[in-house]
Amino acid sequence: MQSLSRRSFLRASTTLAAAALAACSGSRSGTTTTLTLNVAEVVDYGTAILSFASTAINVSFVASAMGVANLALANTVIASLKAALAAFQAAAGSSASVSYDSASVKAAFDSILADVEKVDTLIIAVIIGTAANLASNVVSEARTAAGAAETLIDLLRAMVDMSGPRLRAVASLNGNAAIGQIAIFAASQG
Repeated sequence: MQSLSRRSFLRASTTLAAAALAACSGSRSGTTTTLTLNVAEVVDYGTAILSFASTAINVSFVASAMGVANLALANTVIASLKAALAAFQAAAGSSASVSYDSASVKAAFDSILADVEKVDTLIIAVIIGTAANLASNVVSEARTAAGAAETLIDLLRAMVDMSGPRLRAVASLNGNAAIGQIAIFAASQG
């Protein structure tokens, strides 16, 4: 892992915050804050994370490191994320943006967040932890895709976290670049 300067951290934080603000907007009326989510970005980010997770669990070193029980749990999480994305799309309808205050939208989006958190702890953590001891093109591609998935998870979290994005690591990727890296990983493993 590389050492990052404070300036690099601030620059990356600003990039992620700007991307998150582009994905949603908020308005305040008295003590009520209404968040508006960009439907296309939520769906694109969620779909890319779904693609990453589905691909990653089929990579031999990932499946082996996860073990049978966690692999079964990951398959359940992937199915749940797929259902949550479908529920979000159904709640949003043909709208380009939706209010997070809507009960059905909020429930569907919160389900997406819960599922991507599980992808993070079940799959991404295994890749990052295991890949530190391995070296190959597949491992390198998996680590890159895991970093891209982390970026998308952070961007999804930031859409409703008005205190700003919770950054685990400095990522210079924007959402589209992260989606592109995941697509390359999925294509190379497919």
